[in-house]
Amino acid sequence: MNWNWSPVLDLAPADRDRFLADALPGSYTGEPTRGPIPGGRPAALAALRNYDLSDYGRSRNFTGGAVSRLSPYLRHGVLSITEVRDAIKTRYGSEPARSEEFLRQLAWRDFFDKVLDWHGRGLQDDLEQAKHAVQRLRGLPADIANGATGLPCMDGILHQLFDDGYLHNHQRLWFAAYLCHFRGISWKDGARLFTQYLYDGDIASNYSSWQWVESTFASKPYYMNQENIARFSNNVYCASCRVVCPFRESYEDLQVKLFDTRRAPLQMVGRHEAPKPPALRDPVRTTAPEPAKSASVVWVHDGMLSPDNAALKANPDAAVVFAFDERSLRREPWAFHRLAFVFDGVVEMMRALPNPVKVVTIGDPATDVAAVAKQVGANAVHISDHANPSVRETAAALRRTFAVTDYPRPMLAEYTEEPRRFSRYWDKCASQVLGYAPKGKKSHS
Repeated sequence: MNWNWSPVLDLAPADRDRFLADALPGSYTGEPTRGPIPGGRPAALAALRNYDLSDYGRSRNFTGGAVSRLSPYLRHGVLSITEVRDAIKTRYGSEPARSEEFLRQLAWRDFFDKVLDWHGRGLQDDLEQAKHAVQRLRGLPADIANGATGLPCMDGILHQLFDDGYLHNHQRLWFAAYLCHFRGISWKDGARLFTQYLYDGDIASNYSSWQWVESTFASKPYYMNQENIARFSNNVYCASCRVVCPFRESYEDLQVKLFDTRRAPLQMVGRHEAPKPPALRDPVRTTAPEPAKSASVVWVHDGMLSPDNAALKANPDAAVVFAFDERSLRREPWAFHRLAFVFDGVVEMMRALPNPVKVVTIGDPATDVAAVAKQVGANAVHISDHANPSVRETAAALRRTFAVTDYPRPMLAEYTEEPRRFSRYWDKCASQVLGYAPKGKKSHS
């Protein structure tokens, strides 16, 4: 079950990818090729260091705007949310107004983390009743699964999702509105699609945002029209479009079209079965050398891939274990570029750690951490807390056998109320995030 990970550290990325593909069959979709975003702490620090937000406030809503693209590193704990905040505040300390909008948007991640913390797995179902009565069907239509809807904007977004693993926030909102409101497909299927392909795909931000579009976590549904798409994409999709645009009407007319009937206008388009995934092969297993004895173990999950993580920093002599959750990945495989990104983070983290025992496994995290602990003679496990329910469930399983120490995760603000709307969170927490009280109020775009 244990990988002999040591030889992998010195492999070139392409050779490392081949190793990963052989070790995790059935846990990824498509060809085993990496995407454009490199994983690991050095790449994350370089991205943070090189980011210039001077034009962020003016351009952030445009698909070509000056957004940071730090979200994949934040999602996997390669960078912490407080680390990004502190770096930005230090860089722009003499002109805090320049960074205020960026920090407000960063606070959405903290807010969504609190939503997941409050609801747990309940976030994967409707948090509220939808603010409309339109039926939603389950299952992705084949034309969407294949990026062949015939609409240049939606196909362009889908192929960018499949190929690059990253979408601007407006592109995410446009596609979510199209899938839910125009095609009549459940937001849950869209959220799973994004989790599969997005580098930053997670439960907290991803599922909360889809529910925000659907209106199961908002006071009204979000939708867009052709004018909005053309403006904020700099007309990149619309200039060459020759199809009848379903988004062309005014917002008033679209509201009637989308929500005054029981069925979405394009609900039955493409309703046939998507191709079935290939048959699974058994994973390659290699056995690691018998590890040295250690009094404790640090379990590293995929939300804490930094050697500066609190649990690791406090336990430099502990055995370190990272486990790919095989059952979860086989149930809902990720795009290979996501796995390669995570493995980059694992490799760079292991390289940087002084700990004498470092193990990577494929299997069930709780079982594998317990097995390594038994091998090294440990009776204590250290974990960095995370709102992800699978982390909480693994920690609970380990507590039945071991003394488990939880290390608090970084947060931007303390907020003890149920997180229902960002506007209320921001009213209460803005001064904690910014260090001063902002003058105006703005909403999610």
